[in-house]
Amino acid sequence: MHAEQLKEYLNTAIAIAKELSADSAFAADDKLGNGADCVTEVDRYIEKTVFSRLHEIYPTHKLVGEETATERGNEYKATNDPTWIVDPVDGTNNVVHHFQYTGISIGLAINKKPAVGVVYLPILDELYTAARSQGAFMNSQPPPIIRPPVLTTPTSLAECSMVCEHHSDRSEKAVGSRLASFTRLLLDKKRGGGCIQNLRILGAACPNITLVAKDVAEFFWDIGPHAWGFAAAVIILTESGGAVFACAGWWGSSIPESERTLKPHNIWNRRLIAVRFTPNLPRNPGSGRELQKQLAEDVLEIVEDIPYPLDGIH
Repeated sequence: MHAEQLKEYLNTAIAIAKELSADSAFAADDKLGNGADCVTEVDRYIEKTVFSRLHEIYPTHKLVGEETATERGNEYKATNDPTWIVDPVDGTNNVVHHFQYTGISIGLAINKKPAVGVVYLPILDELYTAARSQGAFMNSQPPPIIRPPVLTTPTSLAECSMVCEHHSDRSEKAVGSRLASFTRLLLDKKRGGGCIQNLRILGAACPNITLVAKDVAEFFWDIGPHAWGFAAAVIILTESGGAVFACAGWWGSSIPESERTLKPHNIWNRRLIAVRFTPNLPRNPGSGRELQKQLAEDVLEIVEDIPYPLDGIH
């Protein structure tokens, strides 16, 4: 895919996101669904409008969105074709509770890999954008917001801040599994924990990942989000120097320790761990990338898996 073509896709997504954010103003007074997973008319309106615009401009591209996928029982065909993946309001619960971390997320996957991402948080007026091999930007400035030599190089979980989610799956098994993982992440090292410095739950995956991209948190761990909840943000993170890996926790797993290795993230896999840009240690080229992997492995050793199926039909 030529750089100029990707830039065109990116500019299209930016224009749509900003126009619709201004149009809807994210002012929703209608809360539907259960208490854990609500939807508003704004969600439906934005997704319908985004899809209409994209189909008009790129009639051969595939379209996947939260509202339409839910209506179809998540049974859509995942292909290598250019596929726009849209969360019309990432953080709907935040909107109805007047919490500022919410926005429009528009991602484009090509050959099932993130190629373009736009996350616009209108209340904060933060626009995150990225295209493959063209860098990432926050309001036209490259993240992270703090750069070396000030930006630290964490070497253990005890030096890290984490963002995550609890999700709308409130079954006893899912809630118990997440709480157990959170407990081990927070426990001090003498008790077998990661002793992370803090754990934040903000209610929206894409805004969470943008916090990692701009170095407000060291990593994001999640099991259960759908592709539209992170597709746009992961390209923003990787283009800022971060790393994203597949994430099925190893705690309690029958996988032998010798076979516990990080795997590349699959856009349709509802498990991921995202690690921020990490500077190299002094006189040690490449150590930043190795530390990203080490932090991800340290997390996977103490969190457990929840076996959610892949998004779409493969």
